[in-house]
Amino acid sequence: MEKIYKGNSQQDYFNHATNQIFELTKNMEKTELKAQEVTSKEEQLITRKRTAKMFLDDIVRQVDQGNLPATFAALQIKQLKKEFDNTLARIEDQAKDELTGTDYYIYGDHKLTYKQGSKGVDYSDCEQIVLMENHLKELKGKYKAALDGVEKGVTQTLENHKFVDANGEICNLPKWKYNKSSIQLTKV
Repeated sequence: MEKIYKGNSQQDYFNHATNQIFELTKNMEKTELKAQEVTSKEEQLITRKRTAKMFLDDIVRQVDQGNLPATFAALQIKQLKKEFDNTLARIEDQAKDELTGTDYYIYGDHKLTYKQGSKGVDYSDCEQIVLMENHLKELKGKYKAALDGVEKGVTQTLENHKFVDANGEICNLPKWKYNKSSIQLTKV
């Protein structure tokens, strides 16, 4: 039976939401890697997570209804996301240590898996490759300068998106490529 929310303060809403979540989830089946009951601290974290999800859903609803400016909400969420990332960074090494010797940790329908960092190749001691990479960097610089020159009116373009380099060679002009747009949070 759903209880109706009555109250005016944030604390009233938080208490109401926490009680509703507890009632809805107390009979849910939990699958865990460890064969133990959920501690009160773990239950408290689960409840807070669900309350946070309700909080975030409410922000989206408030923005959609025009009650909150999207820019203000985005700024607040970006700040909150930064706090979440910092918190995770502070406990991640310990979580990795706890996962050592096991394949994964399961709780409910989510699984936490330790994934080894990727393996790469260091060519810094290979003279031929370093030489070719430097040559490639110079070539890219020449082509980028030509593209910048087109925007500034310095480089003349030919038919079929081509240009003439300093040696008189006709080369294909590269194109600008754009990454996905985003909004950034910076401290003023």
